[in-house]
Amino acid sequence: MPRAAYADRLSDPIMQRLKAISFLNLEIGKKIGETLGVNVTDMAAMELLIDARTLTPSQLATQLKVTTAAATQIVDRLERAGHVTRERKTIDRRKIFVAPVEASEVRAFALLAPMLDALSGVISDLTPTERSVIETFLDKVVDIYLQASGPPSPSPDPVEPDDASPTVPERPSTGR
Repeated sequence: MPRAAYADRLSDPIMQRLKAISFLNLEIGKKIGETLGVNVTDMAAMELLIDARTLTPSQLATQLKVTTAAATQIVDRLERAGHVTRERKTIDRRKIFVAPVEASEVRAFALLAPMLDALSGVISDLTPTERSVIETFLDKVVDIYLQASGPPSPSPDPVEPDDASPTVPERPSTGR
């Protein structure tokens, strides 16, 4: 459908703000990636690893929606840059896990800290009623984004059965 059919919806002030947040999120990711010396895909892998603490290359491939061969190349680049390490767990020494290097996490969070602190201040100033309305709205927006992003593409490479990992991010719990 042509843009003209959606012009009135796209000009809505809330839609404009959602677009701005989406764009700025990408810009922040690029800025952090540039600081760490990685490309956008590698930065996405770093974010997943920082959140999960460790992932196998197969899990990383599934979450990034790339082949395990591509995920291995991403891990190789991140490891050469000093951002991740490969580890073997004592339970199954055959399985390799990828973990972020603490120094890289510290550098990334140093860039994010001022923004996170400012956001925390804005959130802490909300009344319980405002907070409830915003949480409900954001829950609905997240649901729409999850639906639009669709299920992950199946990895063309075989995934080991114990490599199961969430493939779609869950909506944050609101405690309700």
